[in-house]
Amino acid sequence: MMIETPMKEKKLGSKKVHDNIIQIVLIAGGVFLLFLSFVPVIVMILLSFKSTVQVYDNFWAMPNPVMWNNYSTAAFQLFQNMINSLVLVAVSTLSVVILASVAGYVFARLRFPGREFLYLLILALMMVPGVLTLTPQYTLMQDLGITNTWWAVYLPWVSGGQVFGIMLCRTFIASQPAALFESARIDGCTELQAYSKIALPLAKPILATLSIMSMIGQYNDFIWPLMVIESNEKQVITVALRVYQASVNGDLNIGVEMAGFVIATIPLLILFLAGSNLYIEGITSGAVKG
Repeated sequence: MMIETPMKEKKLGSKKVHDNIIQIVLIAGGVFLLFLSFVPVIVMILLSFKSTVQVYDNFWAMPNPVMWNNYSTAAFQLFQNMINSLVLVAVSTLSVVILASVAGYVFARLRFPGREFLYLLILALMMVPGVLTLTPQYTLMQDLGITNTWWAVYLPWVSGGQVFGIMLCRTFIASQPAALFESARIDGCTELQAYSKIALPLAKPILATLSIMSMIGQYNDFIWPLMVIESNEKQVITVALRVYQASVNGDLNIGVEMAGFVIATIPLLILFLAGSNLYIEGITSGAVKG
């Protein structure tokens, strides 16, 4: 025993050193990858304060002089497109949350023939790649005569957000104690009252998560608005940034273009700062309850 103890201690010491080295390597790798993910953002912000001449003269140099007017120019030219995006995303997200929560409650708490079959059909839609539905959806919008209107963007956004939303709400509401709803029915609550006074308050975290995910997806959508909206006055910010050449008097202005990109990220940054806690709470609730 006297001989084995130092050997054991040596092995334990070697293992501890080995574990520490692995931990240091993993931390260093994570920090490096995190830095790489921020490089494009840093470059974008840096270029947004430069003129085109400064960009081509020395790409990595600090702005000198700082072109503050890039932001005022970009904001003036993209103001209407930003309002379009904010209004469309707000209305579409509200519609998604309301419809998904109602459908989720129906599938979770009501009993009717074919319930499970219908729910499986809804889940099956998640297996269909969205790109395969672009042409049929566009044809439908044309037949309805609503291309180049906000309806052509709003309706697919709302219908497309339902599948995941219904699954999320149904799973969460079904995990709640059935005794709550049975007691409410015994006390004379209607299904509408049980939904609005019991299910909705309990589902606030998951509805917040659904709202944030819906907002981010819709705000970043590029392909569909590009297909159905022709007028720049009705276009959303993502497409406006792409087709917007950031030109002043017909000349390309890289600084103004980068300033437009920075301005477009502000709503998402505000959403992240304001809703990150609710988003994490909703994800955690879904993981625990589901």
